[in-house]
Amino acid sequence: MVTRSRLARVKNKRATRQAFLYLFLSIAIIFAMIAWGVPVAARLAGLLITKDTGVGGVTELSPTPPIFSDIPEATNSAMVTVSGFAQPGVEVQLFVNGAEYKKILTDDAGVFEFQKVSITDGVNNIYAYAISTRGQESEQSRNYTILLDKTAPEISLTSPSDGEVFRGSTQRIATFQGNVSEESSRVFIGERVAIVQTDGTFSLPYQLIEGDQEVVVKAIDSAGNESETKVKIRWEP
Repeated sequence: MVTRSRLARVKNKRATRQAFLYLFLSIAIIFAMIAWGVPVAARLAGLLITKDTGVGGVTELSPTPPIFSDIPEATNSAMVTVSGFAQPGVEVQLFVNGAEYKKILTDDAGVFEFQKVSITDGVNNIYAYAISTRGQESEQSRNYTILLDKTAPEISLTSPSDGEVFRGSTQRIATFQGNVSEESSRVFIGERVAIVQTDGTFSLPYQLIEGDQEVVVKAIDSAGNESETKVKIRWEP
């Protein structure tokens, strides 16, 4: 009974020390993320890979999932760069639309980068796993979607009409109105930005200069596709 009690006290002390160690490391990782950024935090996270089993051996824990950075929500390019952070020295396994794409090793700072990753038209799903040198696999990373869109938005300008003439001080401000086929697009009237409503319509007062002028109306969608239309109008004082 005395031996069992002593053994229990030893195990309790060891568990308490490990709990304090993990708490300290967790606080250190949070502090590192705030003070120095994700790469340093990833390096500190590597300290949590192993633990003492209490019987003289070491059991490897699963690495933390990779963290992606700067993943575009939409693009008009069929090739994208996928980068991020994981623990230093682990292998990052990238999946695109459910199929394994490639594996690469992180550098000493835990950084990884997949260049010229091929995606297909429409919505693409991207995620990854981290694999340690002993083959331990992390949980799946956050799932990201990338929209490949090569179609430019269509602009329909309802006012003013091409060739329209405005006269007098009361007509020096022309209201440009119309709609765009993609509501997430940005619309520019000359150098000014028009607000696009949820139904795709836009409206913007525009001050004219004396004489003939050509105003460019441009739309740019979230993938970077552009389209434009031009209208020639005239203002006479």
